[in-house]
Amino acid sequence: MDLRTFLPPGPTTPARAPDIGDRAPELPVALDGRPTIVAFLRHTGCPFAEATFRALRELPAELRVVAVSHATEDATATWCDAVGGRGRVEVVVDSDRSVYAAWGLGRTSLRHFMGRGSLREVQRLSREGIRNRHPSGTRWQTAGAYALDGEGIVRWRHLPEHAGDLPDLDAAARRLL
Repeated sequence: MDLRTFLPPGPTTPARAPDIGDRAPELPVALDGRPTIVAFLRHTGCPFAEATFRALRELPAELRVVAVSHATEDATATWCDAVGGRGRVEVVVDSDRSVYAAWGLGRTSLRHFMGRGSLREVQRLSREGIRNRHPSGTRWQTAGAYALDGEGIVRWRHLPEHAGDLPDLDAAARRLL
């Protein structure tokens, strides 16, 4: 286990999170006119990131699916292979967390990832076979998910109240299809 994942990262200054009806901030990949689900993952190795990633792979083929990781390229690729591969999910690496910040996703509190709700969800996922893996990145980075229409307008978003508060990606898909 990489204990450095418990160290608070350097600060970023998150923008206001885009709201429903707002134009989406830029991504490192160009939007191509298809409805798109964008999920900003917690650190690689996190059971919540794995559960989200697995759900992304199951979304309808009509949707473009993008996952953003803040681990390194190598750590992200290794983790993707360990959790069953990328499938049709496009994975973007944002190691300096600037894209996270542009989308309003900053640093969390200790309670966010070590609070009762998160720990309860870790136990639930563990019973489903999803456990902590070799972590990379930082446990302090918040996750988030957005659904964008073909014009890049936010039609749904999920900003978690705690680390274990996973996005309902089926609801996101229904907003776009």
